[in-house]
Amino acid sequence: MRSLVRLTVLSALAAGLAGPALADAAQGRFIHPADADKNQKVSRAEWLSSGESAATFRAADTNRDGFVVGPEFAAWFMKKEGIAPFRASARDTAATVDRLVKR
Repeated sequence: MRSLVRLTVLSALAAGLAGPALADAAQGRFIHPADADKNQKVSRAEWLSSGESAATFRAADTNRDGFVVGPEFAAWFMKKEGIAPFRASARDTAATVDRLVKR
């Protein structure tokens, strides 16, 4: 699952470089390999068929609507991996981009 999340995140970041092939990620759509019907949410059945457990689905589906959507998935994954939520200001983001461009 971790590699799938990295792929999803990298797809979103690369969309600006790769063009239309990754347009969905660039537009903020929830892209996850377990989303078999491509409706931008992962049902319990899809989740279980991806190899995850019912317990992890309950943990990720915080609003208990029977689906895991992008923000729920991101929050669940970050909590599971011990990653603090990232909130950057526009100034911080611009400074990071400037540093990367200067390399």
